[in-house]
Amino acid sequence: MTTLSENAYKIIMELEYNFPFDERPFRVIGERLGINENDVVNTVKELVDKEVIKRIGMYVSFRAKGMESALIASDIPPENLEKFRKIALGIKDLTHNFIRNHPKYNVWYVLKAENRELLNRKIAELMAEVGCKDYVILYSKKSLKLSVKYDVIRGVSYAENQPIHEKIPTAEELGIQKELLRELSYPLPIIERPFQKISEKFNLKESELVELIKELYDKGVIKDYGATINGEKVGITENAMMLINSEDLESSCYNIASKLREATHVVLRESNTSWDYLCYAMIHARNKEIISEVARKALSITNAKSYMLLFSLENLKPGIVI
Repeated sequence: MTTLSENAYKIIMELEYNFPFDERPFRVIGERLGINENDVVNTVKELVDKEVIKRIGMYVSFRAKGMESALIASDIPPENLEKFRKIALGIKDLTHNFIRNHPKYNVWYVLKAENRELLNRKIAELMAEVGCKDYVILYSKKSLKLSVKYDVIRGVSYAENQPIHEKIPTAEELGIQKELLRELSYPLPIIERPFQKISEKFNLKESELVELIKELYDKGVIKDYGATINGEKVGITENAMMLINSEDLESSCYNIASKLREATHVVLRESNTSWDYLCYAMIHARNKEIISEVARKALSITNAKSYMLLFSLENLKPGIVI
């Protein structure tokens, strides 16, 4: 855990929870905290250098890009784990890649592709390459929540309730370029005017680009706006994936997305095989006891018949933010 100043903690919380939709966001944060804009920028740069902050920016929904996504539970032979790790590091659309404590499926990862047919083919080819003969594909049916925010004071992931968007519009439906969405996926530069270069590239005023980003955020196209923090550096060293089996699965999953503020990702899934656990949520905290407590809270707002709480044993793609 990295030792940080009081001002650094205050800036981190503002970057995570209140990153402004403004042409000069670091100036706004400075005004809120009574800190000079230049000092805010320099502090953020230091936090990036120390790997406390992974990036400043936003996540653009894969659905807006017209893509499909799936979580894959795989039984990779132990002798091939290093081979899989090296291959995964080179696949841009493979994220959230962990060894977990499931009794059968040791590696859980997320993969995206332009359509489901291509996604299935990519998964099959990857699994064959590492000698995995048994795996389960859990397609993303509805992404109900994505907000990876860490309360560095309480030591747990935490985000305010957000509207659930039943449908995410595509770039074509929005009438904007896919290239713009791709550009917005990249980290913002840590400078006084972080939106300047993108706005010039797409012939927009900075104010117009910021307004567009706010509009895309309100429509669910953009999520997790602000800072992404390296949990390890702020004491958030544990994470668990909670999978719920419920007769009223959709209602249970919606309850977690709308009421469980400690959940960072909530996804309703569908499977290519007989798999009963189709509501997925991620919880992060400084210890397993807090995660277990949050899991009990999750169960209290669902009608779950059973659940799995799979703790991370190893991150096979650390530091990667897509």
